[in-house]
Amino acid sequence: MQILNNIRAKVWSCVAIALLGYLIATIATSISNIRITDSLTTLESTHFPLALKGEKIFTLFNEQTKHFEGGLITGEADELTKAREHHEEISSLLNEMVQTASSQDMNLYSQLLTLRDAYDDYFTLAADQYMQMSHDTDLFEHTQLLLRIGKARERLLIKFKEITDQLTEKVVNEIKNNKQRATDNSRQLHLLFIAVLLIATLAINLLANRQLITPLKKLKELIDNFARGKTVEKPQVCDSADEICSLTLSFWDMTEELKKISVSRNYLDNIINYMSDCLLVLSPTLSITRVNQSALNLLSYHEEDLLNQPANHIFSEYGVGATIQTIFEELLQGKSITNLEMMLRTRDNILIPVLFSGTTFYSTSGTVEGVVCLARDISELKGNLDNSESMSNFDPLTHLPNHNLLHDRLSNALRLAKRSQKLSALLLIDLDLSSSIIDAGDETGKLILQEAAKRFLQSVRETDTVARMKRNQFAIMLTNLNDQQDAKLVAGKIMQEFLLPFHILGSGDISLSIGITLFPSDGSDGSSLLRNADIALSEAKMQGGNSYTFYTSAMHHHSS
Repeated sequence: MQILNNIRAKVWSCVAIALLGYLIATIATSISNIRITDSLTTLESTHFPLALKGEKIFTLFNEQTKHFEGGLITGEADELTKAREHHEEISSLLNEMVQTASSQDMNLYSQLLTLRDAYDDYFTLAADQYMQMSHDTDLFEHTQLLLRIGKARERLLIKFKEITDQLTEKVVNEIKNNKQRATDNSRQLHLLFIAVLLIATLAINLLANRQLITPLKKLKELIDNFARGKTVEKPQVCDSADEICSLTLSFWDMTEELKKISVSRNYLDNIINYMSDCLLVLSPTLSITRVNQSALNLLSYHEEDLLNQPANHIFSEYGVGATIQTIFEELLQGKSITNLEMMLRTRDNILIPVLFSGTTFYSTSGTVEGVVCLARDISELKGNLDNSESMSNFDPLTHLPNHNLLHDRLSNALRLAKRSQKLSALLLIDLDLSSSIIDAGDETGKLILQEAAKRFLQSVRETDTVARMKRNQFAIMLTNLNDQQDAKLVAGKIMQEFLLPFHILGSGDISLSIGITLFPSDGSDGSSLLRNADIALSEAKMQGGNSYTFYTSAMHHHSS
């Protein structure tokens, strides 16, 4: 459509369709209102006045009859004079009714003419005869004449009554008809408005899809293909006045120019894909926008499975209290991170240790465009180090971290807690076992300590650390807490775990005591937290076991 060659014309065409639909509905409403108004005008100017006049004539005729009879009986001339006055008013009303009906209702017109003539005949007869009879002393001589006048009067009364009822019924019927007509018109107008709205909506939708949405979708597809490095086909030549088509042609020209002045995209893709390290690009919202082949091979994913996924879909904490959100928030603030130990989660939910490095990149205007991440697989290196580290960092009986590794992880956790402004807690736990069981080193003592380690691990999260400090003493480090209540819940869960029987021969009932310190309120470093946790533990033991106590400064003064 040549007339729709620019966006303004296309938009105004949609507006014109909506206005046309509104105009049609408005015209239909006006026609309906005019018809109802005409009907009400006729009712007001014709039917209602006729009904009122008919009712008044009927009343006046009855009064006229009473005056005639009163004059006949009393012989007073005033009664006959009043009867004649009523005659003038009745005749005037009948003439008005005849004139009104002459232009509206021919059937009623003929009835009124007949009634008017009959009334004139009756009055002429009654007026003359009643005048003569009022001067005669013997009324019985005029019996036949009185009967004749009485019959004429009764016929007129019936006629007047019929006309009055007919006119009243006409008014009532017209009111009912107008009411029904108004109801029907309202229903029809509602249906018309709905139909017009539906048709206008469909027409606008069809026009907008064909003239606006479809061209814009093609433009978006062109841009997406270019962003993914796919071949961009030249759009069809169109009218230069069509802004969308002109924009599409301009974008295609730009891509052609970029091919001439830029390094080959395929060349850069090859460099990225043949990198041995994993490369991932994240958007400012921390969703994955680019991933190289090394990362796909390491994680066993297809590219389409990872694109637009959040970073925590594959990144995981290493267990030192760091959170993905904390790390990437630092990167988005412009900080760089180099060789931080993290975990990558594969498609099969296997965690692979990596050395992570990340930096922020910016647009030419200085706004953050995203984060470039490099990750190097160190699982083989970690495997070689595990044997040597396990001797110095892990307890050989329970395979839990020992006090050396706890101190290291505690330092890292407190450093990250300062950044994230989150609460951390340290729980120092003593199992109330007899020294003879532990020192003897028999199977019962070993099994009790191993079962205790399992129950501690079941009571905390994967990101928390459970360590064996010495003999029957354990420590638990909790990170990323909201308030003291979180540490209280964990302590309560541990107490519940140890209420369950151990089912180990010779173990008997096992109780424990827990001392709890919070960072940063109870200490600024790992040593002070451990020292204050030991003070809280001593306080818990004094309560008789199977209890936990939070450290307070009053305990410190008491111990000193």
